[in-house]
Amino acid sequence: MRLAVMLLPALLLPGARAEDLLGHGALRYRLDFGWAKADPTVAPIVNAHALAEASDGRIYLVTDHPRNDFIVFEKDGRYLRSISAGLGGGHGLEIFTKDGVEYLAHVDSGWHMAAEGWNPTPVEGRVTILTLDGKVVRRLPTPAELGQKDGKFMPCDVAWTPSGTLLIADGYGSNLVYELTLEGKLVRKWGGPTKDAANLSNAHGVSIDVTDPRGPLVWVPSRGQNQIKAFTLEGRHVDTLDLPGAFAGQLFFRGDKIYTAVCWSKDAQGKRPAKSGFLLVLDRATKKVLSAPGGEEPRYVAGKLQPLRQAKPVFLHGHDLYVDSAGDIYLGEWNAERRYPSKLTLAR
Repeated sequence: MRLAVMLLPALLLPGARAEDLLGHGALRYRLDFGWAKADPTVAPIVNAHALAEASDGRIYLVTDHPRNDFIVFEKDGRYLRSISAGLGGGHGLEIFTKDGVEYLAHVDSGWHMAAEGWNPTPVEGRVTILTLDGKVVRRLPTPAELGQKDGKFMPCDVAWTPSGTLLIADGYGSNLVYELTLEGKLVRKWGGPTKDAANLSNAHGVSIDVTDPRGPLVWVPSRGQNQIKAFTLEGRHVDTLDLPGAFAGQLFFRGDKIYTAVCWSKDAQGKRPAKSGFLLVLDRATKKVLSAPGGEEPRYVAGKLQPLRQAKPVFLHGHDLYVDSAGDIYLGEWNAERRYPSKLTLAR
């Protein structure tokens, strides 16, 4: 029975073969849909939303199934355990260290899923801090609880700053980015819908590149605009990365590359078909797209990136990813028939 379950995801993808290499140039990958050795009767998921690696090398997946908040895997994909703290709505995840202790930041987006079917209920979201063994340390206050009148709070993601605070991207709510201390004090807020280049439309993630020569930069997807935008830590807009045709999520920085998952792409008619996701790998210095696993080969004309599209139905909706020190990618997908994360191993 378990073998049949593990083989099912590959059967959902006509035309995809295990021996195919995905990607372009020197960045081609072997895809393994069977990386996660989990039993859905033991560790069920609805969506595989975000992944991160702890210092012990274990991979943490945040899910939105009401039975569990996190699933923990060994690096080879073996299921280790689940964490069930009754949080719900799991969407974003950050593992950070404070005073020598590792913590999980769980982002409840406010979309609470049913155990069966597809019936999300919108509620107020929240960010919760836990230890790696699942003990709740603190539930951070919502903006409303801090006296802010910005509407319903439905955050997508968090990032740990160099000064030891958390940036929270309210991508399904106000499109503001809130900076809070671990004690729950509001430091500042910025972003939101504006009428200039700093506008954020579906701020679906937040990540920080501390190595940028311009100083530490906060990168926030403006997914509705097919863009990723860079800000200073104080919220001043610095740069915009255009990804025409691609509805991409948060950036992940590793070595000299940047990675992101694409949830949808536009077709030749400019429409956004369902099940049209893929991945992107960019050069960290130039921000040029080098490879698009699952997508058409990136093309530049007169220095301008041409519209990005899915090449074949391999991935359904790329949601978030993690890249390990070997350059291998662990991908979580949204609305993908409850599929567990897959692994893309760099062809060497």
